[in-house]
Amino acid sequence: MRDVSTGGNVAALRDGAPHTAASWPWLVLAVWLVMAVLLLIVSAGAIAAVRFTDPDDALRLVQVRDWLGGQSWFDVHQYRIAAPEGVLMHWSRLVDVPLAAMIVLLRPLVGTAQAELITLVTVPLLTLLITLMLVGRLTARFYNGEAVVMVCLVTSFGLQLLFQMTPLRIDHHGWQVVLALVAVNGLAARDAVRGGLIIGIALAALLAVSIEGLPITAVFLGVLALRGLFEPARRPFAGFAAAASALALASGAIFLGTRGMADLVTHCDQISPVHLALLAIVALGGAGLALKAPQRWPAVLGAFAVIGGVTLASAWLSLPQCRGGAFSMLDPLVYRLWYGHVTEGLPVWELPLPMALETVGLPLVGLFASALLWRDAASAAEKAWWRDHALLVAGALAIAILFQRASATASGIAALSTGVLIMRWLIALRTQRPLRRGAGYLVILAMLLPPMPLLAWTLLSAPFAPAAGPAARQAPGGKCDYAMAGRALDTLPATDILMPLDIGAFILARSHQRVVATDHHRGAAAMHDVVSAFVGSADEAHAMIRRRQVTLIVVCPNVGEPATYRLYAPHGFMAQLLDNQTPDWLQKVDLAPGSNMLFWKVRG
Repeated sequence: MRDVSTGGNVAALRDGAPHTAASWPWLVLAVWLVMAVLLLIVSAGAIAAVRFTDPDDALRLVQVRDWLGGQSWFDVHQYRIAAPEGVLMHWSRLVDVPLAAMIVLLRPLVGTAQAELITLVTVPLLTLLITLMLVGRLTARFYNGEAVVMVCLVTSFGLQLLFQMTPLRIDHHGWQVVLALVAVNGLAARDAVRGGLIIGIALAALLAVSIEGLPITAVFLGVLALRGLFEPARRPFAGFAAAASALALASGAIFLGTRGMADLVTHCDQISPVHLALLAIVALGGAGLALKAPQRWPAVLGAFAVIGGVTLASAWLSLPQCRGGAFSMLDPLVYRLWYGHVTEGLPVWELPLPMALETVGLPLVGLFASALLWRDAASAAEKAWWRDHALLVAGALAIAILFQRASATASGIAALSTGVLIMRWLIALRTQRPLRRGAGYLVILAMLLPPMPLLAWTLLSAPFAPAAGPAARQAPGGKCDYAMAGRALDTLPATDILMPLDIGAFILARSHQRVVATDHHRGAAAMHDVVSAFVGSADEAHAMIRRRQVTLIVVCPNVGEPATYRLYAPHGFMAQLLDNQTPDWLQKVDLAPGSNMLFWKVRG
């Protein structure tokens, strides 16, 4: 493996690069077709049963149905959650558009049910295709077809990224990756102003889709600012100014186009008018910097300090309710028993080791690869690109370390340099002896799938591990069949149902029933009612049930949420239900035999 960083391998990757300009889309398409077939095979069971892996996907389908059913484009309330007021969601209509468009297009041909199923399968796969096209285009700028294929394969090996683009995964996370990669392509544009405009518009859409994109937006603007320092030119900060201006203007346009003027309240989890004002401050500062074009480092750093200081001070003063984060609206009980168990919001050090390795593995390799490619770059332009790319990967990695959900975007950005580095190693291994070549292939595989060695050891050592204690064992009965339960509930008159937060969206997608709350933080008050009812006494639960006019209680005993409530309150209402200690005001019924779910009817 001593030859992996030699310039000869880089030259081999560049051989034929001019011819790749015309052929790279076909190479990307071939990789996508292979991955799409594999994903369809792996997901066949879930597709057949329309079994969502995440409640967000189920509720996204509900939101699209509501819109197609006549709910206003500007109204994203979920009226079947916490009825009658409903819950105002923070989700953007931008994500609904491709889903609704495909359903409307297919509905006359195959009917509503099949149109929805085809859409649930196709849209995530198209998101994967766009992702591969974006990374393939970047690779083809410097390298040949072999490198393009390898980068696309590495992107597909990024499990955190791939999970967001599997069939039925229709929520916004896949589009976050796509929009971040559009911004990366803008960073690679030869014209700074044009590239800045692409970056700004992509980041505006990213922030509209989810304000979770705010940290990576700051990283992009920071890289553009440093580019102006590293590359003094006639217009050193034109790219930064163009990106900041496009970000502010496009954010305003998207806000008006998707939200209108009905909701001008400040939200911590969504772009609001105050956020638009903050983006305008950055845009004005960037424009002034581009016009003045200071050449000395102290002046430039001082200018950025003023822009950043004014923006941060304005945010601190105008958003006091958001200082605790987007989930500050949650009370301590809900935060502890619900959000504390939401994996995507946890830092790396709180994750199980295999997941932690999976979260940071590819971005770490990508950072190392970017450094090597920067060192061996053949031209000043290529060297500048890999420098910027390394800074991007470092920023994305830092975000992923703090928030697991950011790993998909970090993996997408890091796949470019990782794929090129692995291709260099494969070229070097072609001349090695078989034993060394095999060892090298294993090293590469471990880099692509960092949790695999640990998982292999876990499987091998499982027969010798001590037996799990009572708290760790699964409740009897097997997996819950939400489709069967939903069909049974759909035959009943509409009513309000109390159920654990994590299963509410699955029932909403399969029936016309209403639920007290789902696992979506905008319904914070209703979420508190659900959690406090399940961990409180039966009398306390009964009082809430009467206040919310609940007539049914539904529980899946084999998911983590009921076990969490039972562990927290061994004598609470949920623990009593699981132990078959039914209070007098409840009647246990079996509405969906074979669904492995538990049902109680509220008497009176």
